[in-house]
Amino acid sequence: MSVAAKTRRTRVFVDEIDGAVARLVLGARAFTVPRALLPRAAREGAWVEVSVAIAPAAGSTTERRRRRLARDDDGGDVKL
Repeated sequence: MSVAAKTRRTRVFVDEIDGAVARLVLGARAFTVPRALLPRAAREGAWVEVSVAIAPAAGSTTERRRRRLARDDDGGDVKL
C-alpha cells in the first residue's frame, strides 16, 4: 500500500476554541477535537492542515522484536 493510500491531508477552519476543545469546520460539517491536537499558534479564524495516517498497532513491532529476541536467547551470558 502506498504512502498516499495510508495518509490523508486536508485544510480545516478553526471556528471556535473553548478551553480544551476546538471546533473545526470541514466543508459544511463541524466537529470538535481536543485543543491539544492543534498547533499552539492555531487561533479562531485560522486554517490548519490536518493529516491522518494509518499507523501500525501499538507495540506490534516491539512485540515481534521481543518474541524474536526471546526465541533466539539461549539464556547464557551476554556477549559484547
